Amino acid sequence: MPIEYGETQMATYPNHSPLCFGIVKFPVLLLLIFCGAALSAQTVEIKLVDGRNGRPMVGSASYVNVWVGAERKEAIAIPTDGNGVALVKLTPNTEEINIPNHSGDRGSVVVDNPVVNYDESFRINAPYVLCGSGGSHSSWLMSEHFLTKQILQQGYVSPNTCGKVTASLRPGQVILFVRPLTWWEKLKQ
Repeated sequence: MPIEYGETQMATYPNHSPLCFGIVKFPVLLLLIFCGAALSAQTVEIKLVDGRNGRPMVGSASYVNVWVGAERKEAIAIPTDGNGVALVKLTPNTEEINIPNHSGDRGSVVVDNPVVNYDESFRINAPYVLCGSGGSHSSWLMSEHFLTKQILQQGYVSPNTCGKVTASLRPGQVILFVRPLTWWEKLKQ
């Protein structure tokens, strides 16, 4: 018996317009895109800004100490670039990690652009006085705690009690307003 081919017709649904299916497909596509992005490595940009004048904190002594999660006891010291920016890449893939295994017998590990295991939280400390809510007279040893998801979605800009400089939130970016230590603060350390 020969097979006959007819015209192909699109299935029709009596009370649904073709636009309805397009509206349903779009949110599903967005959900798939965002879920895929969450499973890949994501970069957090940490920017140190002089709260007095808005200039980036740069130079050989400009870095941030970062602790991702509670697994590592020693800090990851990340030097800032010419724009006062230090980058840390968070990945769920352990094969991408580029920092040495932690060891109890050494201090911090210095790594440019480290790739670390993703965790729900991280801490940052800088060798400057934070111009945050504790005022510009708070301890320079203080560290800021962050939720990774919140930073990746919204970003963070610290308060600035050292001057009138401001900045805008940007997803994936942490901006810390800081100032150098005074000679007296350096003497006390």
